[in-house]
Amino acid sequence: MNNKKMLDFQTIAVDFDGTLCYSKWPELGQPNQALIEYLQEWKRNGNKLILWTCRAGEALSNAVEWCREQNLEFDAINDNLPENAKA
Repeated sequence: MNNKKMLDFQTIAVDFDGTLCYSKWPELGQPNQALIEYLQEWKRNGNKLILWTCRAGEALSNAVEWCREQNLEFDAINDNLPENAKA
């Protein structure tokens, strides 16, 4: 018997530069509005969203703040969801 718990949601991991944001590193550019609206709807439907980017330090903080300004919140940043972490 499989003891794995079935999750009630799906997860998308999304990159920042060139995906969420039309940018040229390290600048922050214009939002990819169509993708952002899709991801907002995804979250409203109870699914999870991970920001997966090579940005670190201040550049990562700036990207996360930029996403918040677009009304886009993440369940994890450069990490697995807590509920998926192995004990």
